[in-house]
Amino acid sequence: MTTEQKAAPEATPPAATAPETTPPAAAHRRITRPPVPRTARHATRLTVALGATALLLTGCDVVGGGPERLSADCTVVVDGSGSGADSENGFRAKEKLKTTVPGFLADQKCRYVSYAPITAASAASSCQVPRIDLDPDADKRSERETLWKQTRVIAQAGAEKMLDCARERQPGSDVLGGLERASKVPRDGDGTYHVLVISDFDQSDPDFRLSKFELVTPAQRDKAVDALVAVRGVPELPDTTVHRVGFAMRGGKTTPERVEQMGQFWQQVLEKEVKVGVDDGYGA
Repeated sequence: MTTEQKAAPEATPPAATAPETTPPAAAHRRITRPPVPRTARHATRLTVALGATALLLTGCDVVGGGPERLSADCTVVVDGSGSGADSENGFRAKEKLKTTVPGFLADQKCRYVSYAPITAASAASSCQVPRIDLDPDADKRSERETLWKQTRVIAQAGAEKMLDCARERQPGSDVLGGLERASKVPRDGDGTYHVLVISDFDQSDPDFRLSKFELVTPAQRDKAVDALVAVRGVPELPDTTVHRVGFAMRGGKTTPERVEQMGQFWQQVLEKEVKVGVDDGYGA
């Protein structure tokens, strides 16, 4: 009931006739506000709850930094020599490319993908395939996985195109020259540079043939390494991991002993001369 409904009879002197001096106790009188309607209280609680939820979600976005982004620089180096033929006499370069590249791009979180050929003169080869950005800033979609699946298909096609060119133009196996090409590509990403090399690593070009060298003893391997470095130099690949696929495979024509010797030779070339990490985790 309102104050007007509780008013005293007209015979009672109006409140305005009360003395102007307020009793001291009135200064400490508790003021009671009108009760808030039930529906209003519910709306207030709902507003507070929604505000807290929005703040929590905003906080998660800030902490998480938004959708995950790719960041690594990567290069795919493909061997166009006859030893990579897609038959029982080769290590099936195209087949290995198709089965390895997708996983490599995903595992290493490759954003920028470049390509390099292995030919008879890899560093000077005319084979060119444009570099690809798998996670472009211009694409604003929040669901990046769908974008990456699309761009990785394009990257796969680029690797196949480079292999086709390497097979058509000056086929050979200048592996170190292929790494030289990989050392020249732009590096705009973060962290380790990942280089996938699909090759049997049987270096064979007009200036150097690994098959002509004995690799049994450390002295023989030293001689072969010195000869290779003398004609090909040492590519500059800081903070780099070389991922090998097809190493020492030639349709079963390489003996286990020769495979071991080649492994020791290339370990010396890559880890001691070029100074890169070596990973064979993607298998033969």
